[in-house]
Amino acid sequence: MPLILKEEHTKKLVIGLQYDANESLHNMLKWRGTIFSFVITKPTAWVLIVIHVIFWSTWHYHTCLDADGMRIENCTSTREFLKRNMYPPSLRDLAPLIGAFTFGMIFYLQSSYVIYRDFYFNGHQIAGNAKNITIVLRAVLRRKEARWNVARHLVSSQRILYWEVQKRRAEWHGDLPGERNHPGGWNDWAPRVLGDASLMTPQEMDYVGKFAGNKHMLLYSWAIEQLRDEVAAPLLSSGQRACTLRSENDESHFITQCCNQILPMRDNTARLHQMLLVPIPFPYYHLVETMVFFVLLLMSYSFINLNGAMSSLFSSHISIFVFPITVLVTNGIIEMANMMQDPLGDDIVDFNHEAYTNDLFDLTEAQCLFTAQKSASSATYPP
Repeated sequence: MPLILKEEHTKKLVIGLQYDANESLHNMLKWRGTIFSFVITKPTAWVLIVIHVIFWSTWHYHTCLDADGMRIENCTSTREFLKRNMYPPSLRDLAPLIGAFTFGMIFYLQSSYVIYRDFYFNGHQIAGNAKNITIVLRAVLRRKEARWNVARHLVSSQRILYWEVQKRRAEWHGDLPGERNHPGGWNDWAPRVLGDASLMTPQEMDYVGKFAGNKHMLLYSWAIEQLRDEVAAPLLSSGQRACTLRSENDESHFITQCCNQILPMRDNTARLHQMLLVPIPFPYYHLVETMVFFVLLLMSYSFINLNGAMSSLFSSHISIFVFPITVLVTNGIIEMANMMQDPLGDDIVDFNHEAYTNDLFDLTEAQCLFTAQKSASSATYPP
């Protein structure tokens, strides 16, 4: 049975376009999410198809025959003229060019997929480090407020990361604050997203917004400072220590282990930024796009050879069906590669970054604030 995903399912998925690979016939008949659904509006594809239709029409219908089927004197048909002066090259003649553009196109697609895949796992790595920290925070820090005060800085950093990426992308496309693709400036976005979720106080938002350095490094520093303060906190009103650690060595080791999870978050945050700033080099992108267009342009002329080479009922019209499919598939591969280089846009294959942020927030809130004490009864062992 094909997958049936409701909105409540897809909003929790980073990649919402899921499918069952075993349902091959159902998947082939789908329209949404296929390359044809977004290449059908690409202008260059239709330009190439129109050019081929012009070649095909003049090749077959400019025959120098009058209405009665009699040949017009001193008339040279398009087919005769082209055969004499510019005979259409066969696909065999274009084999070196087709081979070069196929290699460049596939390599370009593979390079784009590497960016797409690394971005996906990098986002999970950032959230994974924060989740790892909440595990030890719950086990070591007794006060739930203390656990939250450490973890909320990490959650804030993740949300700020995707705000920075979206804001930069919107501004580079000319969008202004208040428009659909622009998340808004700091003073508008931070109270709505960070303040309403109790991730930052107004004073902290003001300080972070004016901070001249890296916001993520500042928040990681705050998280470590809060952790150190809580480990060294005086006894609670119940007479217990604020943490369950038993010695100074344990305390030092605990802080070191937390730092070992926090510092890679800075690395992955910077890497995610840089992956979007360093796509496929423009000269290579330009070469592939240009080569694909001009090779297909030559093929649009060459394909009229198919009409005379195939002896069948449709021998005069086969290229009208074959060439558009070739153009749509080829341009679909290029468009797919272009989409994967920018996985936070509005394309069908783009990531739902809110799935990252909502998942981390919900799990952090549960780990830090929700009560779920282990049983105080005697231990249970497996049989």
